[in-house]
Amino acid sequence: MSVRGSVRAPRQRLLAVLIGLGILSTAIHYTHNFVKADSYPPIGSVGSLGYQIGIVVAWPLCTALALLGYRAYAQGRDRAAQFALLGYVPLGLTTPLHFLGGTPDIPAFFMATVFTDFLTAFAILLFALWIGRPQPARARPR
Repeated sequence: MSVRGSVRAPRQRLLAVLIGLGILSTAIHYTHNFVKADSYPPIGSVGSLGYQIGIVVAWPLCTALALLGYRAYAQGRDRAAQFALLGYVPLGLTTPLHFLGGTPDIPAFFMATVFTDFLTAFAILLFALWIGRPQPARARPR
């Protein structure tokens, strides 16, 4: 195994864990948000139906981007991985926006998913920014 491969494997496992946790958290949160949309306060003119339509469109699309990002990273295509992961993170980073309309009237377990969505998305954002950082030029053998 190359040095790059031996370093990359733990990072790939980390990304798999982060994406897995993010998908689990958002699946729980967005399912509850869809089923109990009336328990979440409206934000401006976006009410229950707006939440439900947004969930049906955004959750599958963003989740697919996360999975594509993982696949690209596993294949060594860091730039493609970065763009796909950056497309996924708004799904979790925006969940605290529920509080713009007030405090949701939901059980504590589902309230916790608002924060776990945010935390996993933030961790994936940091990972995506890290893989997109400029790499030092490698010295050519003489």
